[in-house]
Amino acid sequence: MARSITVIPAKQISTAELGTAQSVQKLKMAAYCRVSTDQEEQLLSYENQVNYYTNYISENPLYEYAGTYADEGISGTNTKKRDEFNRMIADCRAGKIDMIITKSISRFARNTLDCLNYVRELKDLGIGIIFEKENINTLDAKGEVLLTILSSLAQDESRSISENCTWGIRRRFETGKHKMSTKRFLGYDADETGKLVINRLQKPIVVRLYQEFLDGKTTDYIKRIFEKEGIKNWDGGTKWQATTLMSMLENEKYKGDALLQKSYTVDFLTKKRTRNKGEIQMFYVEDDHDAIISKRIWECVQLEIKRRKKYLEEHGTNSYSHRPESNPFASKIICGDCNKVFARKGWRSSTGVDRKVWQCSERYKVKGVMGCANCHVEEKNADKGISDGLECVGGKPRGFHGAVDRTAAEREPIRRLSSREVHRIHRWGRTFDGDGHGLHAENTRLHQGF
Repeated sequence: MARSITVIPAKQISTAELGTAQSVQKLKMAAYCRVSTDQEEQLLSYENQVNYYTNYISENPLYEYAGTYADEGISGTNTKKRDEFNRMIADCRAGKIDMIITKSISRFARNTLDCLNYVRELKDLGIGIIFEKENINTLDAKGEVLLTILSSLAQDESRSISENCTWGIRRRFETGKHKMSTKRFLGYDADETGKLVINRLQKPIVVRLYQEFLDGKTTDYIKRIFEKEGIKNWDGGTKWQATTLMSMLENEKYKGDALLQKSYTVDFLTKKRTRNKGEIQMFYVEDDHDAIISKRIWECVQLEIKRRKKYLEEHGTNSYSHRPESNPFASKIICGDCNKVFARKGWRSSTGVDRKVWQCSERYKVKGVMGCANCHVEEKNADKGISDGLECVGGKPRGFHGAVDRTAAEREPIRRLSSREVHRIHRWGRTFDGDGHGLHAENTRLHQGF
């Protein structure tokens, strides 16, 4: 039996019916605009984009205005920091948008992978994107092929721009020219040419930091002092970080020099930066600007930083000092047998009497197994030794801060002494004591790096 084929003609829809259908299926259209810098001419382009698409959608009877999403001064190589773009995608997922219109592929995304991923996700949701410049509608069959080619070109253009910018910056570095943000740079501002100029209000803070460090204090101790005194940091707050203070101590700009290209961009798409450890050229500019700290003082600080790091390595501790205002012996009593630091222990006798002692940190490093056999030191004997040392030095060392003139009552809480004062006591004092539990010179010593 021969097959029979019947053609079913398309349904004819009248103009009136078509108009009714269109009014029912009015698309919720949104616009996306972006400029990559906040320069004046780009800001003008940004405003023009926003105004154009707002009017374009509002005046078109086929569309319902669903909003304009606009990122200002944001790169298009990734979407992490593009708040408006991410808000638009979230609204698409929530069903608030049926169609998106934008100026060009490069305005939407310069990253090929990001561009295609978002286009495909929105297409699965039935949402199309119209790229005006390229005349592409992503809902068309040929849309993705053209989009793949053109977005790749946009990404390559971004790479080329990045390379050109990098080349220009490095050529300026070669001539000693540079510009840097001083927003988080305590002690300096930038003039209209970008040159660093001293901030007279912040300068004393920097000077004091260097002085306190050379006086023997740690950055953690200085941090607590600054916070207690309410000293303001770069943003006007009174919260300080020890790591920030250390970076200030190591920053060559405070002595008037400038090391350029300390970091570099690894990937132009992610904008990830990494510390330059010699992978690319660096440029050192001497006497680049007015100094806050003399070169001699700055170099002394660097030597002290190295000495303290070496001290930590030699004596197996991760802290050069810990709250010296209440505990001046922390990390300062060194075992004469194994060269490690003594640690503070709380002991309770069988009669219920509590006492503080200092014991080599290697003695019971492994629980239940005795390591170093050196004897412990009673804290009261260490306190007594410092007091005896105060009486011995008499006042001969200059700059002793009048410690030897303190009354017995003032000296009694010996923990008030600074670590430098304890060091001086050790240098000009004597060993102690006679009951077998003191700091014997042959097997235990106070470190001279107080």
